[in-house]
Amino acid sequence: MTTTLLGHDYVVAKVDKLVSDILDPNISISIQQIGEQLNSYYQLMTIHFDDELVYANSIKWFIGSCYLVCGNHYPNEIIWNEAMTQSFLHALSFYHNEFTTAKTDFAFQENRNGQSLYEYMSFYLHKYERLLIVRVDLKIKAESAHLIGIEAFNGFMNKLMEKIQNDREKERKRKSGKIVSKEKSCFEDLRGYAWAIEQGVDNGGLHCHLLLLYNGDKRKDDWYIGDAVGKRWVKITEGLGTYYNCNTTENKQHYERQGTLGIGMIHRHNLLEMSNAINAALYLTRPEKYEQRLKAWLPNMRSFDRGNYP
Repeated sequence: MTTTLLGHDYVVAKVDKLVSDILDPNISISIQQIGEQLNSYYQLMTIHFDDELVYANSIKWFIGSCYLVCGNHYPNEIIWNEAMTQSFLHALSFYHNEFTTAKTDFAFQENRNGQSLYEYMSFYLHKYERLLIVRVDLKIKAESAHLIGIEAFNGFMNKLMEKIQNDREKERKRKSGKIVSKEKSCFEDLRGYAWAIEQGVDNGGLHCHLLLLYNGDKRKDDWYIGDAVGKRWVKITEGLGTYYNCNTTENKQHYERQGTLGIGMIHRHNLLEMSNAINAALYLTRPEKYEQRLKAWLPNMRSFDRGNYP
């Protein structure tokens, strides 16, 4: 992979992984491996650093520890030999306790998000006799990932939320007789939603898990809706995006065989379906997904959100 393809999100993901591997007592990494990664990513991190973004603590620890070792030398002058790598490890070692605290804080926040989502899902599962649940994973094509940073991705998400509101307005007009066409937009009859933005560990790719809740008396054909939502995402991203529709027949049959099917049509009288639906939704807020958290974001940006109660 050429340097031009090693974009900001790729580099911060690699730096975060390196810091975590060093500070995690359960992971073994050699001094040689650390030196190689420092030679690969230290200069790139200084090039890509954006002072308009908020960075995860791991990135701050990395930059601070490197500065203690390198001083005022230009990054392109630095070759990380064994002695310098040892000095970096010594500087980074002071963050062991903060690393543990950071993982605990992340788990606490995910549990809070999970409790909020649990209550939200419970409300809609009890409100409707039938609730159609659709999940679509929204991504950027691998070959285009270096072109789309967190600011652009967040902009795409804002446009997606605008599309949801526009379709809800179409629904109101349809009910009032102002729209007479029978074909509904993909977000009409949508009653609730939740989403979580994450970042890949290996390539730093940004992606969003999108959960959609429809009135099951008004909509069916969950695969069709998921595909329409995915195509809407591709259009929003001007062809740079791609998607994975979780509501395929193959997927649902797989989960059904395991007794864990929680997407598609969920019936209020079926307690197993309702329990599975909540568990499927809580995938968006799993405390163990620490490595998939965002490593850089815009000020005041959310990585998780859900709709409002009616």
